Amino acid sequence: MFAQLSLFSAITALGVIMGNNVHVLAQTSSSCQTTYTVVQGDNCVALAAKFNVTDAALLAANPAVNSDCSNLFVGEQLCIPSVCQATYTVALGDNCVAIAAKFNVSDASLLTANPAVDEFCDNLSVGEQLCIPEPPIGCVGQYTIVAGDTCTEISNKFEITLAQLEAANAEIACDNLQVGEVVCIP
Repeated sequence: MFAQLSLFSAITALGVIMGNNVHVLAQTSSSCQTTYTVVQGDNCVALAAKFNVTDAALLAANPAVNSDCSNLFVGEQLCIPSVCQATYTVALGDNCVAIAAKFNVSDASLLTANPAVDEFCDNLSVGEQLCIPEPPIGCVGQYTIVAGDTCTEISNKFEITLAQLEAANAEIACDNLQVGEVVCIP
């Protein structure tokens, strides 16, 4: 009986029991930026896009997930791999806007890549290592807004249509561009 309980405890520590099946949860590793709980309707392609990682990177970080992603279960925890292109050590006087601008990434993507940093970026510590995220998938470049910029001028400068610029930057309001904001150039 003790052996059966020990085996049961070991199995339940590694997975979730659903009916007579045990679903092993994806293992977390040091390369995880964060974890994500699977919800109804999730699939690997959509999750990879949501977290700006490749399908291959998502699968590599979650070896228990089939290559066709057919064994995702609601409630399962997935490892979301880091998308750092570099790391940066916080110095005295640093703030998120300045760090994001220095590496030509958006404030929002910097915060997403560093979940320990609060939304107001007022908990940075000198010496802390920050993940500098890769540009979004589908961007051939990024551009930091300067005073006087308009979406039309930016699209003309990079020889793309206004519709392409807006589609690649759904979160950007062309009628209210903010200096220092970073846009994806598709």
